[in-house]
Amino acid sequence: MGLGAGLGALAWLADQLPYPWETLIPANAIGGWLAVGFLLGASARTVPTGALRGLIGLLTGVVAYYALISIFAVGFRLIGASHAATTWGAVALVAGPLFGAAGGAWRHWQGTGRAFAVSLLAASLIAEGVAFGKLRTDDAVAIFYLTEIAIGLLLPIVLLRARERLAGYGATLVLAVAMGIAIEPITVLVRSIADRF
Repeated sequence: MGLGAGLGALAWLADQLPYPWETLIPANAIGGWLAVGFLLGASARTVPTGALRGLIGLLTGVVAYYALISIFAVGFRLIGASHAATTWGAVALVAGPLFGAAGGAWRHWQGTGRAFAVSLLAASLIAEGVAFGKLRTDDAVAIFYLTEIAIGLLLPIVLLRARERLAGYGATLVLAVAMGIAIEPITVLVRSIADRF
């Protein structure tokens, strides 16, 4: 819960900073949230408890973020906070257990299952970096997205055993293409739902 609350607080803090600083803090990136879910899952003793830790962590992050908004925000941001919190909480209900279970699988499984678990996180980082960084070439945010892509490409080397890497990179490629196609429209849809009040 502490890590989730810290993530939510850091995301809120990033929103208070001027451009480009708010975009350079990983707490505002989709990949940052998913990585926290994965990390929490990897700290668990079983895959199911990893899923539970991922869920609790991401939900706590959403609660912390919107608690800070309800304390410090005014105007339209405050009016829509409860609706937005519900929407992003629903996203956390899906992403938290999924990436928490992936973290648990990375820690406890072997072979293809372990490779797929790592590829889920790696592909999400690559997809976000490509989808949202594609039009940027000369600003500080481009460096963030390039770094995110590089981390995604390195994860299978760092987290997988030599015999698992081929499967890890194969799954990463397939998932990165699928996620790269889906990430932008899904993000736009969720943000539009969250911003209605």
